[in-house]
Amino acid sequence: MTSLVLSLLICLAPVGLVLGIVALVRIPRNGKRGKGLAIAGTSVGGAVVALSLLLVAFGDARFTAWTTDGPGTAKAGTLFGLREGDCFTPGSGLPTADDKQLKDLSAEVLPCEKPHQGEVYGSFRLKDGSFPGTASIAESAYKECAPLLLDFALDTTGLPPVQLYFYHPDATGWTLGNRTVLCWLGAEDGLLEESIRQDAEDWDEGQLAYLKALRPAGEARASQPGEGPATNLAAATEWAGRMADGEAESARLLRGADGLPADARGPAAEFADRLDALAAAMRKASTARTEAEFREAVVGTGGSDGFDEEMRVREAVGLPTADEEDLAG
Repeated sequence: MTSLVLSLLICLAPVGLVLGIVALVRIPRNGKRGKGLAIAGTSVGGAVVALSLLLVAFGDARFTAWTTDGPGTAKAGTLFGLREGDCFTPGSGLPTADDKQLKDLSAEVLPCEKPHQGEVYGSFRLKDGSFPGTASIAESAYKECAPLLLDFALDTTGLPPVQLYFYHPDATGWTLGNRTVLCWLGAEDGLLEESIRQDAEDWDEGQLAYLKALRPAGEARASQPGEGPATNLAAATEWAGRMADGEAESARLLRGADGLPADARGPAAEFADRLDALAAAMRKASTARTEAEFREAVVGTGGSDGFDEEMRVREAVGLPTADEEDLAG
């Protein structure tokens, strides 16, 4: 009886579960009555404990059911229900540098033509095994989310000011079988007014040739880790190596790109030269042994970061240009 009563009290359910198990072990030995109540106490206690663990795993999220009142309306749910292409506003707002821990896993899924804070551009599944740790998962996310972004929006320079984010399982979620990392973009200031998804059919031959040539550099840039050389020199130098490879490959592809209009050839060659210079600097940074060496290599390119050359090529192929401060991070 005590086991069953305690099991019905959430805070004492673990005690009820233990007492029920003890009773089931002792009753056959002493011949006393109460086996049915012990079974009931064990079952109820186990169910309450399991439910409590699920609630702890998901934090204090609002588990609102999916609802819809027709086309073009918002849907309420959690981050676990988001899929590629979903536009949404997180229940707790955008994560910040000072407070990355989510306190609310709810999300309002909105039609992309309505104001929203974020949009999912892809996801990937982590390998099974023991929990790799938050730092390891974050490192994987920076690398794996980058190509997904370019699949979703090839012209990253043409995006509005946005920040890269991702959701990933913590140790408790991992125990429950969650292996999915969700990659999404959030508006840095204000709200997004439409989807950021881009359609290749919107570009002509010259524009598409240029954007495809810049993809290796774009993927490397998007894979930049959240920690700088001051806190994680190994991650920074590894990224510098990816940047060196990506920029060198983009320079090569840009010089040989078919379909570029004649008046874009000169600016494209100049941009390729700048990418080669940047690749050489990043190659040096990839071998840095200290933060000072890394920063010295990165800033020692002997000129601009390629922004002016990039804008000249974009203007020549008919893509939108912008002031440097107006571009996405």
